[in-house]
Amino acid sequence: MLVVISIITLLLALLMPNLGKARENAQRVQCASTLRQIGIGVTTYSDESKGALPTHFGGGAHPFTTYWINRHAQPKLTRVNLGLLIGYMPVWEAYYDVSLAGIPESALSYNGPDNPWNDSKGFNPGASDNRLRSSYPARSREIETGTGGGVTHWKLAQYHNKVLYSCFVGVDQWNGGGIINGKVLAAHNRSGNNALFCDTSAFWVPMKAFEAYRSVNSTTPSAVDMHNWNKIMDARP
Repeated sequence: MLVVISIITLLLALLMPNLGKARENAQRVQCASTLRQIGIGVTTYSDESKGALPTHFGGGAHPFTTYWINRHAQPKLTRVNLGLLIGYMPVWEAYYDVSLAGIPESALSYNGPDNPWNDSKGFNPGASDNRLRSSYPARSREIETGTGGGVTHWKLAQYHNKVLYSCFVGVDQWNGGGIINGKVLAAHNRSGNNALFCDTSAFWVPMKAFEAYRSVNSTTPSAVDMHNWNKIMDARP
């Protein structure tokens, strides 16, 4: 019996790393698929909005916080960023990275800390909290537009061969910006991120490409940092 237990233990030790890697690869593929769906929604929105992309909101003191879905809930709900796609994609899974699911402290997962899903169409009826975030922020544009954050507008035609959205936030283990009970975590166990381009294609960018410029940690990145990380994604490593 001891021999059998030893063999089983050895087999488990050999198999577990492979199973973990297979799971991470599956999550990477599913995340890319989700981003492609978002790309189709964005293209449809742009076609019906004279070439405009969903209203860009975020930035300022925290230039990576373009993950907002709602800007206001009271007295009137105002959608921004990917929140403007809810009419085209009324399924909550479309706004969240599967690699963050099941992580209790993740503030960018579905119904994560301080992030209750409060869509007015009934996902969480009666909710009045205006703080609703997605796992997929828009690219930071403060350097490009010369603004200090807030609401800005952009056109699809201006971003040929450039990233529009990704699961990259530029921080890991970050707490702030209205998040009290959770943290903004790097997706995919810090192995890398998927990035969505204007042609609805999605590419994987290894974390080492980002960290060659600057370490991704709990320190708030500057607008210049986010701009340079965007350029890394634009290059499709």
